[in-house]
Amino acid sequence: MMGRWQRIEKFETGVALIAGALLGGVGCGGSQGSPEGAIGAGMCSAPTQVADPCSAFATGTITACGQDSDGQPSQTGYFGISMPDGSRSYVCATSWGPKTGYWFDHPDQLMSDPQSCCGGAPTPVAAPTAPKPAIGYLGAPHAPHDIKPWETAQPGAGLLKHAPFGIVVTDPGGATAFQAAVPDWNAWVGDGIAHPAPDGSGSYYFTETLVNYTILATSDGQPIIVAGPEVSPTSDGKSPLGHPTMGACPMGGGAPMVLMAGEIDGTMIDNHTGRFGWDASVTQEALDNAAKLFNCVGIPVSSTIYYPAKP
Repeated sequence: MMGRWQRIEKFETGVALIAGALLGGVGCGGSQGSPEGAIGAGMCSAPTQVADPCSAFATGTITACGQDSDGQPSQTGYFGISMPDGSRSYVCATSWGPKTGYWFDHPDQLMSDPQSCCGGAPTPVAAPTAPKPAIGYLGAPHAPHDIKPWETAQPGAGLLKHAPFGIVVTDPGGATAFQAAVPDWNAWVGDGIAHPAPDGSGSYYFTETLVNYTILATSDGQPIIVAGPEVSPTSDGKSPLGHPTMGACPMGGGAPMVLMAGEIDGTMIDNHTGRFGWDASVTQEALDNAAKLFNCVGIPVSSTIYYPAKP
């Protein structure tokens, strides 16, 4: 089964030929971005060392304000973001659906008190910031527009799940592990077999060719890449674990805030994401710097496709 890009080359070939990009990607809102030769490795600093990823990055938790009469989570709730320094802020959910999960009309508006999302007085607080990395500007930390019901420990409740095949890439060792895994991921697409995840969380189906990535910031502002396939616990592929689960902590907590998120195809990356794609801080410059970061850690990138922020 082919993904939305209708790829004409397998990912491991390293060829960024995509029918969606050549025939329809621009028409769908993307632009060709920076071509091969325009992207280098930038200023490569020493590899980021992350001794304990579960304490170095933010984690996310969904909580409903209550329950409706039918036992479903209430239409209002909140997305709690716990930072490594212990501080917490909350994004208010504005609707719930059993198939769509919680939606956040204003993911850029954070509250200091979760009860602000459940009928209490507003308690606005500034969003977390991240220092500009040595590689260059990569965007500002931002939260997703929605969280699907199957992406948390329970529908509408609990920690964000961890992308079971996600690989943390901070140096050439991580890049080698990523590139070694890709041929298996490609071979498993559409085979109808549930494949055991390396994190021990269960078995998952590969129903799409999508390879996602997020760029996260450590507590001191250093960027890291998390990359992996979008898999589903169900054979129909209707419960895919998307970008919000692409965090660094295998115990859960996901990626409640990212600098950037997108997709990888061969030696091309983009900033295409339905969850994080609304944020105007992700510019063409930021995407080009993301490509330099990929090259620095050992994942070759020669071109980008840029998608302007959704209105």
